[in-house]
Amino acid sequence: MTSQTNKVEPIVINPCLGRRYSGINASLIAVFPHLDKLLPMAVMGLHVPGHIRRIKWVDLLQQDNSRWRIWHARRNMDMVVGLLLRRGLGLRLLMVFTSAAQRSHTWTTRCYVKKMDAIIAPTRAAASFLSRPAVIVPHGVDTNLFFPPADRAVEWARTGLPGRYGIGVFGRVRPQKGTGDFVDAIMKVLPERPDWTAVIIGQTTAEYAAFQRTLVQRLVNAGLEKRVRFVGFLPNPSQIPGWYRALSVVVCPSRVEGFGLPCLEAMASGCPVVATRTGAWPEIVEDGLDGYLVPCGDVEAMADAIRRITADPSRLAVMGRHARQKIEDRYQITNEAAGIFGVYRQLLAKVGQQV
Repeated sequence: MTSQTNKVEPIVINPCLGRRYSGINASLIAVFPHLDKLLPMAVMGLHVPGHIRRIKWVDLLQQDNSRWRIWHARRNMDMVVGLLLRRGLGLRLLMVFTSAAQRSHTWTTRCYVKKMDAIIAPTRAAASFLSRPAVIVPHGVDTNLFFPPADRAVEWARTGLPGRYGIGVFGRVRPQKGTGDFVDAIMKVLPERPDWTAVIIGQTTAEYAAFQRTLVQRLVNAGLEKRVRFVGFLPNPSQIPGWYRALSVVVCPSRVEGFGLPCLEAMASGCPVVATRTGAWPEIVEDGLDGYLVPCGDVEAMADAIRRITADPSRLAVMGRHARQKIEDRYQITNEAAGIFGVYRQLLAKVGQQV
């Protein structure tokens, strides 16, 4: 085992076999430390930070096979590998799959899902697309990491960006994430809001570099290039909470989303949101109370919602307090960990293994 796994033999294996970093990785990394306090956990695969306990293939195969372990898959590939280990090598694995997709599944996915011992869905919408019952366990956020600032104006000033207020987007720069929709919407609003500056925080891969250049040129043509900044990828995750505390509004413009952690992170930071009706956002955001919901891909509706939410900056603090309270009441990361642990415990109990 690695130096991080030789002190404990994990009962739960979390495969992370996707080649690119995504929200799946982010949600796993967030909940891991809280679940690890309840049951020994390890991650196998890519894009895992150093503080997360890892396990190598050889160590997995050398573990005591008289005890059952849980293989918690979050991608098709993860399910396939787990099934091969169980059927091909005879490993005692109880299979769990978390499905966040809000779309009809392919026949191959449906086939794998049938072979799982338990299914978790983070939203009611995701559960509705499954061919079998799922336990609904919403994602959560660490409210000790994401919290409102003492003075948002001071936090904004630290960014060195112009204006008095910031409005931002978190996520990869590409059409599916609604980056272009946000740029089109904010171009309609910024001329009416001289005190506001927009930021776009997230990675642009080579595949979408031309897409970003097109957006930048649009901003240049409109004379807004200095008021909309592409911050890019933040290599140090510890920088992310500070950006939420600096912004006064966060926009979640995705056209398709599995869950969408930025909405939770923003609200936990006392920041109201404008979100599209995808992922978990329709279940989280309450129009006029802690944000606004708009149809996916509707630039005019998004621009109108941004106008409304930025019209009275003094009201943002009230909306932000409602947002923070909702996260504390319903979407704590410890609640997510407890829900997942409940699924693990029931599965282990069925095979006579106590935790």
